[in-house]
Amino acid sequence: MATATLGVRERMAAASKRIARVKLIDRGATGVIIFGGIFIILSVLFIFVFIFAEAMPLFRGARGERLGRISLAGGRDGIPRGTPLAFGADEYQKYLYEVTPDARVVVFRLADGAPHRELPFPGVEGVAITSASRGLAGDSLAAGTADGRVALAQVRFRPVFEEQTLKDLDIELRPRGVVAVDAARRPVREVVSQVSSEGETLVAALVGDDEVVLARTGESPEGEPAPEPALETLRTRDGEKVTHVRLGRSALVAGTAAGQLYHWELGGTESRLTDVTKVSSVPLTAVEFGLGGNTVIVGDGDGNLSGWFRARPSAEAEPAMVKAHDFERQGSAILSIGSSSRERSFATGGKDGSVVVRHLTSERTLLRFPGEGRPADSVMIAPRADGILVRREDDLERYTLLNPHPEFSWRAVLGKVWYEGYPEPEYVWQSTGATDDFESKMSLVPLVFGTIKATFYALVFAIPIAVFGALYTSQFVHPTIKAKVKPTVEIMAALPSVVIGFIAGLWLANRVEAYLVPVLLLTILMPLFGTAGVLFWDRLPHGLRRRLKPGTEVFVILPLLVAGALLAFLAGPLVEAVLFRSDLKQWVGAALGLVYDQRNSIVVGLAMGFAVIPIIFTISEDAFSSVPQHLTAASLALGASRWQTATRVVLPTASPGIFSAIMVGFGRAVGETMIVLMATGNTPLLDWSPFNGMRTLSANIAVEVPEAPYGGTLYRVLFLSACVLFLMTFFVNTVAELVRQRLRDKYKAI
Repeated sequence: MATATLGVRERMAAASKRIARVKLIDRGATGVIIFGGIFIILSVLFIFVFIFAEAMPLFRGARGERLGRISLAGGRDGIPRGTPLAFGADEYQKYLYEVTPDARVVVFRLADGAPHRELPFPGVEGVAITSASRGLAGDSLAAGTADGRVALAQVRFRPVFEEQTLKDLDIELRPRGVVAVDAARRPVREVVSQVSSEGETLVAALVGDDEVVLARTGESPEGEPAPEPALETLRTRDGEKVTHVRLGRSALVAGTAAGQLYHWELGGTESRLTDVTKVSSVPLTAVEFGLGGNTVIVGDGDGNLSGWFRARPSAEAEPAMVKAHDFERQGSAILSIGSSSRERSFATGGKDGSVVVRHLTSERTLLRFPGEGRPADSVMIAPRADGILVRREDDLERYTLLNPHPEFSWRAVLGKVWYEGYPEPEYVWQSTGATDDFESKMSLVPLVFGTIKATFYALVFAIPIAVFGALYTSQFVHPTIKAKVKPTVEIMAALPSVVIGFIAGLWLANRVEAYLVPVLLLTILMPLFGTAGVLFWDRLPHGLRRRLKPGTEVFVILPLLVAGALLAFLAGPLVEAVLFRSDLKQWVGAALGLVYDQRNSIVVGLAMGFAVIPIIFTISEDAFSSVPQHLTAASLALGASRWQTATRVVLPTASPGIFSAIMVGFGRAVGETMIVLMATGNTPLLDWSPFNGMRTLSANIAVEVPEAPYGGTLYRVLFLSACVLFLMTFFVNTVAELVRQRLRDKYKAI
């Protein structure tokens, strides 16, 4: 008896130890699972935080501060130097130069305003200078004289290094010739010059209230007068007084006291007046071209500021001057505009002394320095866009400027922007161009649209095949066949997307183009023939179907699917000849105005759908197989056929799992990169047409990141687009989970 009791106790103790060990293992497994879940959540959160942190500098505005006022030294021999007519600075902000009325170029040290050296303006020594201007690039100078001539020169700064450290700058004033612009030898009131793309020097000089002389000449060395310059006199209508004259890339504009802007086209050997635009009801007090020489920035006496360029309202219409940009008011009359030579920022100086930094394309006000009562007669952005110089009477004020991302604004990335040459505001992505003055276009709307478009076409192809294939496999196929089909489909998920994209781009795109009509007919005939096979099987005598093994219907459906495919390829040429005049691609362009691209949405849908099918199939098949057997047995017992049971019992009950499968497939398609990168033209279009391509967020990141300068605007906008992609998938998955839970609650009581 004692031995038996001892044995029971030992067994109970051993059982207790096993239970304790199992509980310990269970607690350990629970802890590992919880830790893994928390780790995954924190990892995903860290990824998002990292991405957002890289994009965060875009939201910081420009910064700057006033360094102080510099009183530049007076003239020579006790004679006042007079108000400077033009000024500029080197890119290191070590020296400032001024063009003075007594035909000198005086160089000062910017640190303390002390004079460094002075140089005579070549070709006009001893003649009074009545006007002068500085070119936006290259420190080119034009000086108009009191006797109707224009002298051209260029200030050259050559860095001098000592042991890889900048020691000083060697300053040189190179002559570029002298042009006689007025035979009557009237004083030149305002002058601008520019070298055209053909190497021709253009000089525009205001010599009368309504008279502008345009001179075209080649470069003349050593300050000699240019031989026989081609002169042309341009006049305003009804004697309107000209206030400002400016030269652009291929145009001359003049602002008038009547608030009108005159535009002459300079193509060929003669100018042509193309536009006279009423810009303001008050006199125009400042006119300047933005970087690139296409957009004219116009300020008036009321502080209004706008940007104008020529564009075609339609493909058939002639170009006309349009008001593309409207900026925040200055608060007082705008006296000066200084454009940056690095990007499309510019600064405006007001009569009240205020200085405002803006961006031309985004219309963003970047920075504002309050006025001190003294007018900002002239304003200049430093060559490296890291400072601002403002002339107030005879003094100069310096400001620092930190403006790393002037192109960015919410309107620029999410709204319509009117870009140069476009007929209207549009959503455009084009981050780089062939020239330094390229206007960056960074709208994310075409990329988001392209992502949705690619996903839509992929899911339209993948969902019917994957879901109904999973339904058929789980409910009709013999277990031995099912054991082979499901692993085979799952192996498809192991195919690298780059291989699928490679095949789609180089092989499938050519085949779809060659057999476009048959491919489109396949999408119609194969579902019809497959459905016909299902209906035919359902109409067979009940006794005959009972004698056949489950899954035998595949021998009826598959031949009909093959017959549908053969019919599509056989009838394709005939359908194309009868309905589309033997060329569908040409008919699409003529009748619908659409362009057929070889790598288009059809190719992307087929290729990316092929990549998405395994995921949707696997999860859907598991959902169908998880439907309780008593539900299907009860349905069959009540006389329902297997097809009726599958469509009316199994399909609704498994709908939460199917919805999850589709959402997982959606996430896979949204994040797909290599297939859309290789199988489409990567053109950011806003068009649902299946005959052209798209550019998705993920593909755009892959294309642009290698070319994006580290820390630049493009670099950070790409990280912002990654945030958008992250939030898109997070939002869709959250909504999908909520819907799935509602469906699960609805059907869990069945």
